[in-house]
Amino acid sequence: MNYEEAINWLFKIPLSFNRNNDNYNLKLEPVIKLCDHLGNPQNNLKIIHIGGTNGKGSTCHLLASVLQEHQYNVGIFSSPHLVDVRERVKINGFLIEKTFFKNFICENLNFFTKNKISFFEITFALALCYFNKKKVDFAVIEVGLGGRLDATNICNPILSCITNIGYDHKKFLGNSLKQIANEKSGIIKRNIPVVIGEKKPSLKKIFIKFSKKLNAPLHFVNSTQYKKNDLKLDADYQFNNVSTAKKIIKLILREKLDLNKLNNGLINFKSNTSFIGRWQKIKINPEVILDTAHNIDAFKIIIKQLKKIPKNIKIVFGTLEKKDQLKIIDVLPSNFFYYFCEINNPRSMSLNKIIKRATKNKLKFNAFNLASNAYRQALFDSDSNSFILVTGSNYLLSEILKNNEKN
Repeated sequence: MNYEEAINWLFKIPLSFNRNNDNYNLKLEPVIKLCDHLGNPQNNLKIIHIGGTNGKGSTCHLLASVLQEHQYNVGIFSSPHLVDVRERVKINGFLIEKTFFKNFICENLNFFTKNKISFFEITFALALCYFNKKKVDFAVIEVGLGGRLDATNICNPILSCITNIGYDHKKFLGNSLKQIANEKSGIIKRNIPVVIGEKKPSLKKIFIKFSKKLNAPLHFVNSTQYKKNDLKLDADYQFNNVSTAKKIIKLILREKLDLNKLNNGLINFKSNTSFIGRWQKIKINPEVILDTAHNIDAFKIIIKQLKKIPKNIKIVFGTLEKKDQLKIIDVLPSNFFYYFCEINNPRSMSLNKIIKRATKNKLKFNAFNLASNAYRQALFDSDSNSFILVTGSNYLLSEILKNNEKN
């Protein structure tokens, strides 16, 4: 089996096996069994475990970048990927080696098949083994879904972090913010420090309760007021993530912290870590930005920033079918123009649903069955005074990025 064959095999594996009449595995037993089979590689790593509704991917990469600037070798496990599956496993911004990836699949193929190990569990274990082999100084691990029963929660981290709490994955995590906070609090470990970026008093009480019960030192993030030019960050939402990353760094490095290296790491975090999909500029004239925002809280922040841009705003939007996902349409401004589309994914929200809600809200739009056609039309309709945002789903961005590479 060569690399391409190994990847093709992996993509046929469900993201998570249907073990509870759901599309996601909400049990830890399979990943515990898998890691036992592999010699429990997680026990040899200094792991920083990052959960939360929004911002956890950015926080992981900000954190890794600052640690890299301090001359540490840093592994990142994050999900999902946009173009190349190897984006999920990186060290110092470099994707995992194809040879290691292929060998890992081939050597454990029978175990994966016999024990019905899921796609996510395989890639997570792959990261642990790769980081072990390369002897990273730190492994920054992003939670996949929720926290309490996420595969990554078998780790014994040196620090845990919950960036914030918002509405997402209600089917699995609960219908209220308190229920979601309880699930995400599951990554808090006994005697291990935890950093919390959430600001709502009612939710902070939940984290206080969990941390007291587990004797986990609790650190809330105080938002730092930055001027946009201070760190040259392009997305306004990154400032909250910067505050969270800074809090973590100060706790980990303490007296070893170098403020110049800290700022360099924050400013250069995308290039240092090969981070894509977050306010990513792919075209200058007209300006085209890609962003993976896919829930209502993320959209509220992004729209606030878009309203400050003195250009004709055009949004290419497609999303997945999820509980309350249509509420995103309700926060879209009526003075923007929209290019709604379906995504090449079985879970794509139907175009008819989007059109019905957009019409009710009196939005100006065109509708397309293909994301590529929606994007092409947005470009055709634009000039130097236009600003195009492609957003709504990781899968939508993946389609656009892959087509962009071909062209």
